[in-house]
Amino acid sequence: MLQQVRDSTSYVDVLNRLTMLYQACQLDSCGRYANEAMQVASRQHYTTGLTVALKNLGSYYAFKPNRYLSYLFYNECLASARESGDLANEAMALMNISIYHQYLGQRADAVKMADTAMAILNKTGNDSIRTLVLANYYSIHYSDTSLAARTAAVDALEEAAVLAVKYNDYRQILYTRLFKANELQRNGQLNDAMQLIQQVVDSSKTSGLNYLVVYGDLMLAGYKTALKQPDSLQYSREALEYALKGGYLGLMRPTVMQLYANSMAVGDTGWADYYAGLLWRILEQERAVKKDGATIYMNFASADRQIDSMRMQHAHQHRLLHKKNLENIYWRYLLIFLLAVLILLTSLLIHVFQIYRMSRSNSRKLAFMQRELEQSTAQMRVNDDFKNKLISLIAHDFRSPLNNIISISTFVKDDTISPEDARDMILQVDARARNTLQVFDGILRWMKTQLTGFSYQPKPYLVKDLITTTANNIQHLLTDKHLQLVIDESTNVAVYADFEMIQFVNRNLLHNATKFSASGKKITVTATRKGEMVTVAVSDEGSGIDPAVLPGLFSVEQTAAAKGRKGKGAGIALIICKDFIEKMNGVIGAENNAGSGATFFYTLPLATVNDDADNR
Repeated sequence: MLQQVRDSTSYVDVLNRLTMLYQACQLDSCGRYANEAMQVASRQHYTTGLTVALKNLGSYYAFKPNRYLSYLFYNECLASARESGDLANEAMALMNISIYHQYLGQRADAVKMADTAMAILNKTGNDSIRTLVLANYYSIHYSDTSLAARTAAVDALEEAAVLAVKYNDYRQILYTRLFKANELQRNGQLNDAMQLIQQVVDSSKTSGLNYLVVYGDLMLAGYKTALKQPDSLQYSREALEYALKGGYLGLMRPTVMQLYANSMAVGDTGWADYYAGLLWRILEQERAVKKDGATIYMNFASADRQIDSMRMQHAHQHRLLHKKNLENIYWRYLLIFLLAVLILLTSLLIHVFQIYRMSRSNSRKLAFMQRELEQSTAQMRVNDDFKNKLISLIAHDFRSPLNNIISISTFVKDDTISPEDARDMILQVDARARNTLQVFDGILRWMKTQLTGFSYQPKPYLVKDLITTTANNIQHLLTDKHLQLVIDESTNVAVYADFEMIQFVNRNLLHNATKFSASGKKITVTATRKGEMVTVAVSDEGSGIDPAVLPGLFSVEQTAAAKGRKGKGAGIALIICKDFIEKMNGVIGAENNAGSGATFFYTLPLATVNDDADNR
């Protein structure tokens, strides 16, 4: 049948149907059909078929699992559905993206998209699509704490089950029964839940629905483990068996790791080696899926331009050939003859040098792989060193105030000092602990910016207000060393920034200046406007920065050797400062003063006069 409708809209529809049928049976076949459907639909400019193919590719990568690639294809599906006014597939894409956000722990985004999908779906009359959207709506909302949300989730599940029976969709019937088992367990009917899941698993085995067998077995294994029943491993192993059969091995990483740990615990090295091999196979599969999926997505993104270019080239070549045929048929046949001779000679040369070329190609590939391995190893060492230093920084900053609190409490308990005498000490410790907490909050915010989905939304702030707020937070440091902080009038200028990011930078620069300034010295903060940028500088009269350290002060690679100014430094904190400033479209740097001390500076975009600066 496929041969009769190849490269047509009907062919795309057949491929999309086959993709859906194989999704719960054989994942690799599902992926092949979905990819071919996308390519043919793109060539045919068949929007509906392309939308469905993109949705199916998103589901394929969700099962592999590569959730980021899944999100990319779901997002393309959403854009295609909206462009063509396809409300049913728009609702499906939104619900699938909602599940992606749920996986990332972005609960608010997941709920918002799920509710939007339901609102759109209520405008359509597509009950077959409605069944799956309702079931997924339940999966998003079933754990809600409010009674109204829980009731809406259960009602959605009941409606999904009714629609599945109405349309005789056997796979959706079994799928909704697994959710019903979850409801039974939540209501305390665990035995009934396990009995219903077992029925679904048995039916799925008979029907060849390997994914539902895996899903059900993992649910049973979880319940058995919670009840501390020994046959939980039996279900985990059966789930693994059907995952291998259906191509869902990537979903089984936690289960394989658990089975490996159990085998090691009982000394069964044979099974342990088997599971270790499966883990390696999962990692290799993830790497291949990531590479192939990225290629498929990039090819899709540029497909329209490539197709148009190829059509133009084809038309141009066709005109040239037609013109040449009209001019002289003889020369055309002569050219064909010469081309045939050239092809024969080329084939002979290829045959002679084939082994030689293959040998050289393999050598180059081996050398390239070795270079990639060395680069990856070096990067892993840098990342591991950065992680260790970050943990050390957090541990050090939290250990100091905690040790001070313990020391003061010990003094009071041993009557070494009275509670009244300890008051000032406690106030100092409180100030340092608050400053440490602010630093920790800044680090947590930096970690958040490393995750997918970070959105920078700047606001205008007066530099003078920012520096004054920071100075109040470190007043105890200035007082302890009798330092004079001079905030120049030039700082009465506004910049675009994120408040928490820029205050993390200001706290670190002022803290460093106090740390490396001798008692009674002066710290000066100035601002200089140049065009549409403002440079804020923090200058001290300390010992300056070691010239050997200065060029790599803000880089990860030199944190091991660069201990900062005269043997000490901010290390990881300065790296985070650099990352924050660059995310705010600025630059950061440091230099030694002509006399003594050093100046740290950063440059940010100037806020326009008409903006209302936030002084917090």
